[in-house]
Amino acid sequence: MNLRAVGGVGLATAVGVACALREPRVSGNAMACSSSAQCSSESVCFLGDCRASSSQLAIVQAEVRAPASEQLGTVQRSNLDLRVSPIVDFDLHPLLSAAGTVVRPLADGGTDTVADAGVVLTELSPPIPDRVPSVATKTDTAGAFSLSFAEATWNVVVVPPPPEPPVRVAAPTSPITASATGLQVAIPASSDLTRVSGTLLAGGTALAGARVTATDASGSPLSIAATTDPQGAFTLALPPGPPEYFLQIGPDPTAASGTPAVPAFPPRGPFFTAAPGLACPAPFSGSCVDVGSLPDPATLTGTVLDARQHPIAGATVLALSMDPAGWILSRQTTTDASGAYTLAVRTGFYTVEAVPSSDPAQPAVSGEVPWPIPSGGPLNLICPDKSHAIGVVTRADGLRVGSAHQVTATRFPDRLVAGRRASTTSTDGSGTFTIVGDAGQYRLEIVPPVASGLPRTIVAVELPASSPSTLPTVQLPAPLVVVGTVKKSNGTEVVVGAAVDFFALDARGARSTLIGSGLTDSQGHYRAVLPDVPSPTGQ
Repeated sequence: MNLRAVGGVGLATAVGVACALREPRVSGNAMACSSSAQCSSESVCFLGDCRASSSQLAIVQAEVRAPASEQLGTVQRSNLDLRVSPIVDFDLHPLLSAAGTVVRPLADGGTDTVADAGVVLTELSPPIPDRVPSVATKTDTAGAFSLSFAEATWNVVVVPPPPEPPVRVAAPTSPITASATGLQVAIPASSDLTRVSGTLLAGGTALAGARVTATDASGSPLSIAATTDPQGAFTLALPPGPPEYFLQIGPDPTAASGTPAVPAFPPRGPFFTAAPGLACPAPFSGSCVDVGSLPDPATLTGTVLDARQHPIAGATVLALSMDPAGWILSRQTTTDASGAYTLAVRTGFYTVEAVPSSDPAQPAVSGEVPWPIPSGGPLNLICPDKSHAIGVVTRADGLRVGSAHQVTATRFPDRLVAGRRASTTSTDGSGTFTIVGDAGQYRLEIVPPVASGLPRTIVAVELPASSPSTLPTVQLPAPLVVVGTVKKSNGTEVVVGAAVDFFALDARGARSTLIGSGLTDSQGHYRAVLPDVPSPTGQ
């Protein structure tokens, strides 16, 4: 269902980011960089990529949010060109509201209300691609719901209680241009749903404990997930039709670490009928999906130790299959009081990593360790001490900044460990800060105090394994001040206390980065300081 509320939604963004990388790499179609010196004479380093067009550096996105008490919709605006003007004004529109009931048809021609159903609105085409506004509520015992939303075009999905599938509601005959009540959102009758039953096999053997979900071609779910029983059997409820669907097969996230390991498989399908696969071989009956033979179950054991050979309790141990088998097996567990761990896996080649607490007093991650299974012995993982480093922040003119510049350091993810924070201090009076964390590459963000008039910046730095060490100096870019007024859509009343955030997109236009913010005062005026970046011809 596409609910179109006339008006539109807006946001704005802009940023310059320098990256200090161990070696050049390609990000999308752009070469990664730490400074413009690494780029050609026609390019500059922006958001960590060499950008050949100066026009890319001036285009920003913005998002404006009013205080909750104002009942005004959030606005996103894209493609703001700061070369035209650094003055950007915004109008906020009143929230619209919708109230109604979720119903399903009955056999006698009547309808029945649906209690405890989720009603989810997601903006169809947000100006900032990775900041998708959404609004959600649930129906009460009488099937009634109400929600408020900004002016935009919305997709609507109703999620009935399990095991019924989510329902994408048909678009209305005309746009919703004002608040509406008495809406009736109909979902299919239970008797009209398509029931898909089948058996999941692995090389002719029942695959128990696997999570099975039906999706469309884009990967959006068409069913609630089901877990195969000891005979590999599963049943799914799909929308009427049935539609073309794929089967997504993977591990049950609620399964204990000691249970037989189920890999994640590429989507199976498409399927066009209620039968999810081919006829089952004996002794199975009905329709089967065979994911192919899997290696024998195996066990990975060992102990996690610190640099002084003391056991580490409560450390997470992660294992990821590396065999090119067309599926992925990922498992994790936690060490006991003696630092020991056990993981149920399958025969093959893995990369394994131990991850203690991020507390600066705890050891660092072990790093990835390649390991064949079976190997003939346990795998003991050694976690070194965390690294300590000192850094300095300067202004664009080379002078050191003062105190209270916030420093955040997030380690770039490896194949097993998602980004995790290091312990940092804010700058002192001499612009100096400290960082304590796992060795590796970090995304370092510097946020100056508002009163300084300096822009935030993001760089990439390497935290060496040796301690203590000194980081390269972080130089803030020159400031670019953007100002404007936020008003209500009547054009006369200003909005006090509205947050105005600016973002820049990466070279592919897919990921946004916050580069500056402002808050409106009693006259509705805001002031945001963004990082300025020279054009290629200005180098």
